[in-house]
Amino acid sequence: MKRKIGLLIILGLIFFTNSVFAAGLPTYGANEGVIIAEMNSGDILFQQNQDEKFYPASTTKLMTALVAVENGDLNENFTVGEEITYIAADSSVAGLEEGEVISLNELLYALLLPSGNDAAETIAVNIGRKISGDSAASADKSYDAFIAAMNKKAKELGMTHTNFVNPHGLHNDNHYTTPSDMLKLAETAFNETTIKAVTRAKVHTVKTNKSEHTWNNSNLMLYSNFNELSDEFRVANDLSGSNSVFNGYATSGKTGYTEEANKCLVFEGEGNDKNMIGIIFNADQAVLFTEASDTINAVIKEYSLIEWTKKDEADHVAQVVNYHVFDGNKLKYKTAEQLISAVPQSSEDQYQAKIKWDETKVIGDESLTNLKSDIKAGDQIGEMQVYNGDTVVKSVPVYAVNDMKVRNWMDYPILYWYMTIIVILIILAILRIMFVQFMHKNNIKYKRIKIKKKPTPKTKRRR
Repeated sequence: MKRKIGLLIILGLIFFTNSVFAAGLPTYGANEGVIIAEMNSGDILFQQNQDEKFYPASTTKLMTALVAVENGDLNENFTVGEEITYIAADSSVAGLEEGEVISLNELLYALLLPSGNDAAETIAVNIGRKISGDSAASADKSYDAFIAAMNKKAKELGMTHTNFVNPHGLHNDNHYTTPSDMLKLAETAFNETTIKAVTRAKVHTVKTNKSEHTWNNSNLMLYSNFNELSDEFRVANDLSGSNSVFNGYATSGKTGYTEEANKCLVFEGEGNDKNMIGIIFNADQAVLFTEASDTINAVIKEYSLIEWTKKDEADHVAQVVNYHVFDGNKLKYKTAEQLISAVPQSSEDQYQAKIKWDETKVIGDESLTNLKSDIKAGDQIGEMQVYNGDTVVKSVPVYAVNDMKVRNWMDYPILYWYMTIIVILIILAILRIMFVQFMHKNNIKYKRIKIKKKPTPKTKRRR
């Protein structure tokens, strides 16, 4: 099913208690910024501190990748320049060298798997030149053009509480986002074909004019055993043996860390017809992947999808009492988008969907209605509301499919034609009786008028 969020017109209410949202989900640290969403329904299953400002660290690179893909050619080769010397020597790198020639596609692996800040710098400078339209632009000018494009894209996605000042996420007080904003970016990035393929890869090897690189994905949920990792990665991250946070439902992901940001993770999971994305900011290293893996398991295994309306289903129909005779008595209506809810399996029977009519246009229930005003096809005539018990948790607009007019006085003679005929006959009979009585009262008799025929003129015979 097509993922929809933000551009979907589904209106989820977000004011419920965590205990309602968090059925089956783990307990998150109080200072963490968290938002968990099921993407096929567009439902937010849990959120805390979702609109607070957090430092995104290397999860920033999802925006770097998105801007690069949208403005560059994946097959174009770039030469790594001195821009890679601008980052701190101890920051996360992919091991690129000055003078190394590498394609944009390979740079995306270097950016997103080992979280290479050197790759981020190289992408920013070279794609920045394409964005600025000046192939000879200085590194600083092209870099600024790229950052401007990142912020422009953020605005396009509705990330209203986000600001980027670099392409890699190294700390800057003016480089920030929110869990809600990052969810919008993640949904778009993980749905982009190239970024999806890169972020789901466990390992990638490439040979360039300078070196051969092997990059491991820093999303540890992808590995059933740490022996799958390169020796260098395992030693650097002190990993060995079986992996307790392995999750077979985990797909895409992007990690991040700075001292100021703490551990960050943007992650995705798929299974049992469900697709979820989670954002966790400001987590402790010891719990981050455990929280993420437990979250994926809970959504995939303990939630169900209820399809209140199905894709391409027939129009819904309500009987109209006061219909205009030439319109028929059926009001057809539909939702513009498929309406789906992700609900805990343990409380699935508490959910139901109802139609709430716009009472300036329609009154009644779902099956029998009265029109309050004329309706045109395409008019919004109400909402389909999803209830958890007595509480509305979600609603989508309902639109009329056909034109309908309110009944007027001219409809009644046509609707009740048999009565009309009887009434006319009665009136004619009364008029007849009245006429006869009038004639008798005035001694008026009918006289037959005989019409004399004129004699036919005789014709004379010729002799």
